Amino acid sequence: MSEEFEELSFDEEEEEVVEEIEVVSKTPSTKTPAGKKISVYFQSTIGPNPKQEKLVVATETPISDLKYTVSQIFGLPPDEFHLSHAGRTCDPGDILEDYDVEDGDTILLIPVSTAG
Repeated sequence: MSEEFEELSFDEEEEEVVEEIEVVSKTPSTKTPAGKKISVYFQSTIGPNPKQEKLVVATETPISDLKYTVSQIFGLPPDEFHLSHAGRTCDPGDILEDYDVEDGDTILLIPVSTAG
């Protein structure tokens, strides 16, 4: 059985237009930010049994990413605690380096105040 095929020709002047769409995710990226990596202890002051975990993090990691990761480890909703280092509450829009965190330092998980 013989089959006939039509020869397809492409016009070199025609270009395929591809629309680029930027996808914004609420989940932190899985890539570790570049920069110096340090060991940091995260200690929860929430609940009857304080818990501490050690993580290796890049100094350029956004606080919002750290807060999300820590919330998963400690099983706490991220909107129920703040991260605090050396008496300063860490702003989610900052990066770890903004708080002069050094290797071996401790960052506290402190409950959001319900007093108003």
